[in-house]
Amino acid sequence: MIPANADRFAIGRRLAARCRRSGNSTLEMCLVLPVLLAIGFGVVEFGQYLYVKHCFESAARDAARVAVLATSTQAQVTAVLTSTLAQANVTYSSSWLTITDLGPSGSGTVSNVASVAAGDEIQLTLSTNYSAIPNVVRPLSSFTGIGVKSTTNVVGMCTMVKE
Repeated sequence: MIPANADRFAIGRRLAARCRRSGNSTLEMCLVLPVLLAIGFGVVEFGQYLYVKHCFESAARDAARVAVLATSTQAQVTAVLTSTLAQANVTYSSSWLTITDLGPSGSGTVSNVASVAAGDEIQLTLSTNYSAIPNVVRPLSSFTGIGVKSTTNVVGMCTMVKE
């Protein structure tokens, strides 16, 4: 509502000035939005990579706890790996696992934890490329090509002494 004594031309000038300034916020949003989206996508992508890496380390530790028992079998180790990784929505592949007997009575890669002698160190290593893991979200790499590369290795490792 316009007061009776108000200058109609002054009100019109104020409205026109307000309309001219409204483009500034649109321009600022166009300049800042891509930067904020890149930061948000980067946080999501690197956060998920660190989460998957932590899950691999946790799975290797859980499997090593089972592998060092005197009565453990390879099937038990595989079941623990599958279960731990399934909690993180990662499907386990047997090609990711390497079991190494570090000695002192034997050394080298073994295919079954039951063949490792008591008192030897067992090293369980889970390793794969980041692109081989299903269900990962990579928004920054998808849009810009930078971020966590598909050739990046995800490794989880644990060493314990066999009982």
